[in-house]
Amino acid sequence: MNNKYDRISFLAYINNPMSRESVELLFASNNIKFEKCELYSDFVQSLLMIVFDTYLGDDIMDNESQLKHFKWCWDKNLQNFAKEGLLFENRKLYNYFLEFTHEVFYSYKEKKPFDYTDKGILRIWLDIFDYNKTKTNSDVDTLIEIYTIFEKALKIA
Repeated sequence: MNNKYDRISFLAYINNPMSRESVELLFASNNIKFEKCELYSDFVQSLLMIVFDTYLGDDIMDNESQLKHFKWCWDKNLQNFAKEGLLFENRKLYNYFLEFTHEVFYSYKEKKPFDYTDKGILRIWLDIFDYNKTKTNSDVDTLIEIYTIFEKALKIA
């Protein structure tokens, strides 16, 4: 009986939209700002596009070269944002996106361009950082977690 309740609670957590008032209250209590959501979304979109556009393929890249590729993409993205006076210095942020990219891109063996466009991985991150989009508890928790990591990483030159 308890297991059924746990499943129902979990499904509600990931599927049921929160009221706009509840979302705004959580945003306010966690100091989440519209402009920063846009900035962090731009950072993630830029990073992922560099990864997708420069990946040579599974037939050429093994696990070690994938790690080097991600590091190169990360550094390239940091350089691009540094030109605008925005520095991101945090190992936790790097590790978060390294693990994410490994899990949903590098380790996925049947890559198709469609999977990584606005309808795939990029869309996930656009939705997470979309300040005005209807959100579930899961969406808000994810946003708060990654937003907090970004806040600790961001340095303005």
